[in-house]
Amino acid sequence: MDRKVSKTWRFIVHATQQSPLYMGAFAAVAIGVPYFIGETVMNTTNSPRADSSLEEDLRKKTTLESQMLAKAQKERLQVLFDEIKDGKGAERYQAALDGQSLGCHSSGTTIGARAITTAADKRD
Repeated sequence: MDRKVSKTWRFIVHATQQSPLYMGAFAAVAIGVPYFIGETVMNTTNSPRADSSLEEDLRKKTTLESQMLAKAQKERLQVLFDEIKDGKGAERYQAALDGQSLGCHSSGTTIGARAITTAADKRD
């Protein structure tokens, strides 16, 4: 198979074989230029400023109930993470992955907690 290879490509291959500095520069250009172009396109099409202003507007419009619910959910998640870190919450973590919600006790632990059931769950 006789392939025609451009002189530019032959030069790049020869130069990278001879000089580690040139190889580093070529690798930086080969990785950096596409990364820069990709970042520019993403920031142009999906402005981070628009996302932050939307989030800010949504936060301003929240009700007290939704703020309290969000705070409670954050606290329950922190308890779950603390239990996992201590090696105690594997069952609760698996239940969360399965879509179940385990009750949270006032002591700040959920060890031994049972799944919260709804009226529909009790009928089944």
